[in-house]
Amino acid sequence: MKVKIRGIYATSLTRLFLDKKITVVQPSQEIRQRFRFERFSDSDEPHVEIFDKHDRMGVAAKGKEECLERVEVIMHETLPDVIRRRKARDLVEFEFPFESKRVLDLLREKVVPTLRYHHRLKIVDSSYVDLIEGLGLSFHPEKKEKASREAFKGLIWSRLQKGVELMIEHVKIEGTVLYLSEGTILEANEEEGRLLLKRTRYKGRGVYDGLDIEKEEGDYALTEVRDGEWLLRHSYFRRDGREVGEYWNINTPIEVYPERVRYVDLEIDVVRWPDGRTQITDKEALRQRFEEGYISRTLFEKALALARAVQSGSEG
Repeated sequence: MKVKIRGIYATSLTRLFLDKKITVVQPSQEIRQRFRFERFSDSDEPHVEIFDKHDRMGVAAKGKEECLERVEVIMHETLPDVIRRRKARDLVEFEFPFESKRVLDLLREKVVPTLRYHHRLKIVDSSYVDLIEGLGLSFHPEKKEKASREAFKGLIWSRLQKGVELMIEHVKIEGTVLYLSEGTILEANEEEGRLLLKRTRYKGRGVYDGLDIEKEEGDYALTEVRDGEWLLRHSYFRRDGREVGEYWNINTPIEVYPERVRYVDLEIDVVRWPDGRTQITDKEALRQRFEEGYISRTLFEKALALARAVQSGSEG
């Protein structure tokens, strides 16, 4: 199989496919320079072309169906939380959440100096990351940890101040993006990667998912966000502070960005009522997504185990 790769994940994926004994063709000049001891072909036509998704949260792969199936296997075997979305017989999209980006960072690091959170930071400010890695790490690789902390703080955490409003980007497995009501930052702990958000835009319409308790005007939620955490906890309250219940969303590890938090919802959740009763919801929806090929068996079992741990009280 022969693949052509473009975009911000090109170095990482070139390393991955070469390690899998797959031929990379028509590389960019930058890739050719970085892999100067590897053989490439400029004349061969690719069986699969891989390029960035429009939001740069992953890639699309277009090509022969049987070759795409091999690409899917490699992605699921290599990337712990990758989401695969088949768009057509000849087109597949792959979302790279937190853990997948981390593995891709490590693959890139085998080739060139790479900041921690490289791919995440590239989405925020590509030019700045290129500058730091090109002028800083290339000559002083021993400064990687310090440079990574400073870049993460400067591009992301310095903007997360008390009183700032953040969007919550709730991405469904099949790709639909839902935006939960915005939250105002009450607490921001950089060392722990923790944010506490207060969400107040409740108009008293509908019921709380899973809890089947009616919403009332004046209700509010406290939402605890931890960067890299597989759980998102919403605690709901009435206007006077009485507890309504808790909702634990099971998701790919949370990624914090300057104006939003993002994760892929893994369908399964846990709810807790004020009297202490708990229940796992949407277990079959998770299984269905696994059977449809969106997620690997490993990710399916991880989500199921997390839900059980939350219900039993051994998580959170």
